[in-house]
Amino acid sequence: MERVVTRPRFLGAVGLGALASAAFAVWVGLRIGGVRVALWVDDGFTPIAALSACVLCWRARARHDGRMRLFWTLLGCATACWALAEMIWGYYALIANVAVPVVSWADVGYLSAIPVVVAALVVHPATHGSGTRKTRSVFDGLVVATALLFLSWTLVFGPLWRSSNPGTWAGIVALAYPFGDVVIVFFIVLAIRGMTSGDRLSLWCLLAALLVMALSDSTYTYLTASSSYTSPGLIDTGWFAAYLGIGLAAFASRATGEAVRSPVHNRPSLASLIAPLVPVLLALVVVAVEHALGDHLDHAAWLMAFALVALVLVRQALIVFELFGPGNDSHDGPRERITHAALREDLTAPVRLGGYESH
Repeated sequence: MERVVTRPRFLGAVGLGALASAAFAVWVGLRIGGVRVALWVDDGFTPIAALSACVLCWRARARHDGRMRLFWTLLGCATACWALAEMIWGYYALIANVAVPVVSWADVGYLSAIPVVVAALVVHPATHGSGTRKTRSVFDGLVVATALLFLSWTLVFGPLWRSSNPGTWAGIVALAYPFGDVVIVFFIVLAIRGMTSGDRLSLWCLLAALLVMALSDSTYTYLTASSSYTSPGLIDTGWFAAYLGIGLAAFASRATGEAVRSPVHNRPSLASLIAPLVPVLLALVVVAVEHALGDHLDHAAWLMAFALVALVLVRQALIVFELFGPGNDSHDGPRERITHAALREDLTAPVRLGGYESH
């Protein structure tokens, strides 16, 4: 019999994960016991967290059918890649006692997980749908991803591209992580737009974990490019917490079928209209700061900026069509919709004539 994850059990798991992440951060950040001990805690417990997430994903796979079963299968494969990469990283740092090469076999595991995670988000029922609302969700994701790509290129990618040789393996690997994270963020936006109360708790945990991992990857790329990354480091807490978050999502997942799409609402919510524009405003702030400092955008940044403007205009046009297009009764208030429903009921109701029903 399937055991349902009750609220106390879930809150207990959340508390345990938060406590473990806090202890990890304190130990690694303060380097309790010395650098070598903190290194063992860092590179020893991170693979354990990844392996735990992998096991929980495969257990969640057994509770589902259809698309959700495939989703957890792919996510289990992704966490397996991460776990293998963490073990290879730990071998370099702990067993071989050498500095981890800039391009190593661990990078193969890390980078292999990115397309598998993207495939998992693609097959998730929350990213499927049709109609104008689905199209706008795609453009919301494109707007957010393009704005983040612009910010990353201006602050991280551009300087990294100019300071390194992109034709070498080191340059390719350094740029692959942030670009992969931007693609993941795009599908995260789609999943957030389509999720419902069916499995909302599990999906929120997963999306939060993937966002933490994306931020950790981007920060690591920046620190590495500026020769500021040290191991053990406080940034490593991001990956540890992300693996625990994925495991928590798998733990909280329950078999509810594939009907996770939200019911159709006539009018889009205010949050769904404003949220995708937040990174656009951040991009505008960066452009203003760059101009005030006397810096100029390169050709790639200008191309991204024009693409962002075009995507925002198309998105706004879709919003107008969604609100006022044909077949949309969002302008009707509750009283008008009730009146229309009552009229249809009156027209289709049987009429009694002399004790007999006539249609």
